[in-house]
Formats: sequence, C-alpha cells, structure tokens
Amino acid sequence: MRRLLPLLAAFVSLALLAPAPAAAGEAPAYIAIGDSLAFGVGASDPASGGYVARTYEALRSSERYRDRGLELVNLGVPGATSADLLLPGGQLDLALSEIRDRQEDTSSSDDNAEIITVDIGGNDVLALATADSPCVDDPLGEECQGRFEEMLGGLKGNLTEVLERLREAAPKADLVVMDLYSPISGRGGPEDLIADLAVGEINAVTEEVASRPDLDASLASVYPLFRGRAVALVAADGVHPNDDGHALMAEVVLAAVQGRDPVLPDELLTPVAVEELSRGPLGRGGLEPIASPEDDDPGLALILAIAIPASLLGVGAVAGAYLAARGRS
Repeated sequence: MRRLLPLLAAFVSLALLAPAPAAAGEAPAYIAIGDSLAFGVGASDPASGGYVARTYEALRSSERYRDRGLELVNLGVPGATSADLLLPGGQLDLALSEIRDRQEDTSSSDDNAEIITVDIGGNDVLALATADSPCVDDPLGEECQGRFEEMLGGLKGNLTEVLERLREAAPKADLVVMDLYSPISGRGGPEDLIADLAVGEINAVTEEVASRPDLDASLASVYPLFRGRAVALVAADGVHPNDDGHALMAEVVLAAVQGRDPVLPDELLTPVAVEELSRGPLGRGGLEPIASPEDDDPGLALILAIAIPASLLGVGAVAGAYLAARGRS
C-alpha cells in the first residue's frame, strides 16, 4: 500500500494540472451594441427579458451553438446616442477590443465574435425634444428643421463609421442592425401620423447605411410589427418595449441572424385599429419608400419639422427619461 501512495499522489497532481473543460471564454461571442433597448429597459427583468438576453438564450440553445457554447457581451448603455458609440472608450472601442482579444487568443480557434447586433438612434431624435431645443418653441421654424436634418446626417455618419469599423474588425461575423418603432403607434390622432412619418425618415437612413453591399449587414426591422400595436407592446413608461415587445424584437433579430422570416404568435400581431393603418407602411425598413419633400407632398418638410415635439412630447415625460438616462439635469 505504501508503494502505491506516491503513485496515487502523482495521479491526483496530474488530474489537478490537466486541462479543464472548455471555459466560457473559449466559446464564440455575441456582442450587442446599443442603448436602453439593448440594455433591456422596459422588460420586467432586463437581464433576462430584454431582447438581447432573449436572442442570446435562443442562439445558445440552437443547433449552431448547442455544443460549441456561446458567450454574451452586452455593451448596451441606456441613453446612448449614435455619437456616444464613437467616444474614446465607448461601446465601439470596447467591442473592437473584445473582437481583437478573441482573434489574438491562440488558446482556441473557436472563440471569435460571430454575432454583432446594433440598435441606435432613438436618443438622437429624443435630443430634439429637450427643453432647450428650438423645436419646442418654434417647431415650424428653420432652426428646428435644420436640427432635424442635422440629426439625420449625424446619425447616418455615425452609424456608417460604426458598421464600417465593426465589419473591418470582424469580416466574417453576422452583423445585424435594428431600426426604430414608434412608441405611440396605434393610439390615433395627428401625433400618431406625425410620429410615423418621422420614424420612417429615420429608418430610411438606417436602412440606407445597413444595405451597403460592402458592409454585408442584415436589417432587423421591428417598425412594421410595432405599427398600430404600441398599446400592447410598449411598457408603462410609454417609450420602451414591455416583455412582449422585447420578445418580438428578439424574434426579429434571431430571424435576421438565421436568414429567415420572423415567426410570431398571433397575440403579438393583433393590431389596434386606427384610421391611419389603412395607409401603406412608411419608411424603408423592409417597407415602402417614404416620399421626399421634393416628391408628391410639398408640405412634408413642415410635417417632419413638428414630428419630434408633437409626437415625442405627446407621450409624456419622454424628454425627462432621456435626460435621466444620460445623467443630465
């Protein structure tokens, strides 16, 4: 027995030193970039009920990752604008660092960032509804219209840079971009129509960028599925998705990743009947093109000029929520 003790000790030592099963860091990654939507605000439990968490759980249990495993890196920050993504040390820098570290990790050849989702733009437009915005006092004035056009241009430039740098860093990753929904769609009244037009203009910019062939990105269009259904899909704060809204968004993102049409339960597709729903969908997020001010409707520029204050301020406390999320006074 004494002769066996050294052998047993050696065996135990070797067992302790032997490589452990693949750790979480050895699995491929899903990186999420965005604002409060990515963070999960509006869900009863943001950590598990947000669209990013739901998408991750569905992917992790799918045939693609069931054996390989999948890590979630959720970088979403409530209140983030498209410009915030590009700040030094911001979400884009963190995502690029994560991608680079995984590519340079020689311990595993299967731990790269394989899925990246981006949702942004909601807070860009909410900035036009703050108390110091010219759109509050003079929504039909040139300064307000200029701010709206400037916001669209800034969103386009920022989103373009974000996607270009992500694609350059991760040329083989599934890159998915989400468009916006109107949080008051289906409530009726002029604000509903105006918000629809404004969101359509913003989504047109998002799709224009995401559809560039060199970016090889997919568009996850939630706009048409929220249209007319905000009462059922938006949380009590009047802005963010509730549990059902996040579930719908997760399915749209998952479908974009898997290259298929979304499959949704009937209860999430029952519209709230309003007169405006007889019109064709607006925006280009997988929808019909929206007319430009030079087209059939010469008054569209004026409609869009009042879209932000009339619709966003109409849902109540939206600007306050924006300021609180960004830590401003």
